[in-house]
Amino acid sequence: MKEKSRTYNSISNSIWGMMSALITVVLNFAVRIIIIRALGEEINGLHNLFQNTINVMALMETGISSAMVIHLYEPVKNSNYNEIKKLISFYRQVYLGIAFMFLLVGVIVDIFFLNQIVSTTISMSAVRIYFLFFALSFFANYLAYYKRSILYAEQNNRISIISMTISQVVFRGLAIISAIFTHEYLYFLFFLIGEKICSNAICNIYVNKHHPYLKNIKNTHLEKEKKIAIFNTIKPLFVNQTALTVQNSANSILISMLLGNISIVGYYGNYQLVISTVQLLFSQMGGAFTSSFGNLAIEDDKIRMYKVYRKSCFVMNSLAFVCCAGFMVCIQDFINIVFGKNFMLNYTSVLILMFNMLIYLLNIPIISIQNAMGLHGYDAGYMVIQAVSAIMFGYFGGIMYGMEGILLGLTLPTLFFTLIHKGIVISKKAFEISSYKYLKDTITDLIKGITIILIVYVFCNILPTINPIIDMILRGILSIILSILLIVIFSFKNEYFKETTDLLKRIVEKKKS
Repeated sequence: MKEKSRTYNSISNSIWGMMSALITVVLNFAVRIIIIRALGEEINGLHNLFQNTINVMALMETGISSAMVIHLYEPVKNSNYNEIKKLISFYRQVYLGIAFMFLLVGVIVDIFFLNQIVSTTISMSAVRIYFLFFALSFFANYLAYYKRSILYAEQNNRISIISMTISQVVFRGLAIISAIFTHEYLYFLFFLIGEKICSNAICNIYVNKHHPYLKNIKNTHLEKEKKIAIFNTIKPLFVNQTALTVQNSANSILISMLLGNISIVGYYGNYQLVISTVQLLFSQMGGAFTSSFGNLAIEDDKIRMYKVYRKSCFVMNSLAFVCCAGFMVCIQDFINIVFGKNFMLNYTSVLILMFNMLIYLLNIPIISIQNAMGLHGYDAGYMVIQAVSAIMFGYFGGIMYGMEGILLGLTLPTLFFTLIHKGIVISKKAFEISSYKYLKDTITDLIKGITIILIVYVFCNILPTINPIIDMILRGILSIILSILLIVIFSFKNEYFKETTDLLKRIVEKKKS
């Protein structure tokens, strides 16, 4: 019965997550288009640069939300309400401190550093005001975020997802209307602040209703030993995610510094928006898998855990191949149609972006295992090396080869340190399997994916061109059909392929009956 409940929650959270992600995708593209057309290319570049700068600032929160969930799994499973109350009270104190520290850092960056990374014709006083209000939306989010953790620990991710989606639809819709009629970026930012406040308010109302013992937690205190255990979990999480965030945010910053025009950051940002869309969809599946696996890991059945992991790998990696093939085939037509031909990057840059996306997607299952079991201390040092080497390679690559050098320099360390090294370390600890077995499976998946993507790309580009819209639709449909066909051919004898198809058959038969 428990397994059925866990499976149901995992599937339900994935479905809600993907539905929300699709809505977010539409909103993000609408926002990007409106910013470009109503507010201008430079505001578009600023918006993208602000997001990456804020991501670096948000490192002070890194690891805390994940640590919250890790330490809530057991008391939630055992219905230990007193322990849950103590943990949530402690998280509230931590997040209040983070919120005000974040605001302070935002003011410091605004005053002393912003002019070092922004090159624009917009007055610097206006840029400083914009950045401050952009930062205020994250400050508002941190003030009331702490109660969301229990939703993830009890596999009710969908409540958090639904609240976020409702807030995005309402407030980003208002932001878009405001930009169209006022052509003022500042009003646009006001609505982003409202979005964060509304989303957290909905979650808090739900949590208070279903967990009334959490309404009053101010005078509840967590034992010192438990605090130490939480901080011991946070330390390696902080190192891991700090390194990853710095590396991911370096793209826009290096492009702005080395290529000399904030508008170019916007060109890259248009492609990154598409990539982030795919990553968002997959992160919903990864998040649901993390919650489900976190509960499963408490039972410590390593054989069963490995079987669940490999089955998830097969499903997620197959979807990754389809998405990456579609990206490679359709992205240039899409950018041309939505933003204009002048916004297109060259094919070498697109190829590197696709490869980076493929590596990211293939990493999701093993990172989900790491997040679920709190195994971040086993490769924390290597993640720092990855971030430092990526930034160095990106910087010198940008000096020598421009955009392509930046993108490739930031991508290669991820291949070696995350996909290969992290996978070996985490799989050995979580499942007690050999390095050889992990490498064999991973390299096989990577080669299979690259082969499928290249075959689909070559075949789809044989088609005669008609016009960008028709070309994109026809190639997109063909890429999906070909990708699925090739996955079936390459995976026909794979045991997880057989299990997945059997599961789909049972679902179809059940619906028919």
